[in-house]
Amino acid sequence: MSGFIAGLILCIVLTVVGVFSIMYSRMIHGMASISIIQASMLVKLMLAGTYTMALFKLVPLKIEAWSYGMTVGLYSCVAFPIIAYYTTKNDLSNR
Repeated sequence: MSGFIAGLILCIVLTVVGVFSIMYSRMIHGMASISIIQASMLVKLMLAGTYTMALFKLVPLKIEAWSYGMTVGLYSCVAFPIIAYYTTKNDLSNR
């Protein structure tokens, strides 16, 4: 299994968690919605750490760490802020 595919699997899971938390926080008003977003960031951090540890320590496959790190790094630095912008864009433009 290549590191790119393993990284893509993690990115898909983190995207689903992030988008669902943003959609759920839209239903709640006030400070609770901000708390839901912050809790989802903690959940995503814990999921990513657990997945990475399990992938490299427990799975008996050879994973390319460099391509895995580049895939997850580019997702967290570039792709998720763009996804978060487009999912919250409608909320910000209505104010």
